[in-house]
Amino acid sequence: MKKWFLLLIAFLVGYIAYEDLTVGTLPASSKTPVVRENIGIPAYKVIKIKAGDTLLSIAEREQQGPLPVSIETLIRDFEKLNPEAKADALQIGKTYKIPVYEK
Repeated sequence: MKKWFLLLIAFLVGYIAYEDLTVGTLPASSKTPVVRENIGIPAYKVIKIKAGDTLLSIAEREQQGPLPVSIETLIRDFEKLNPEAKADALQIGKTYKIPVYEK
């Protein structure tokens, strides 16, 4: 009788372990997808620099009018988009990512 009782307990423990590992007894946590937006990185256009171009003149030409942001914001965004470049040292013939803003 004692052997049958131990065998029954062993099967019960085995079944509980199997059920817990396959189905589980805790509710699954809801996983919501993480959407990563490019916050802080503005839209841009790739422009090849010509003689006489400045960051401000290019940005105004691409905006087709005055900028909707400050010059400091333009410089900061330009240097985010082009980490190897300085806004006051554009080189003729090189291409740069110029920020484009919504009006």
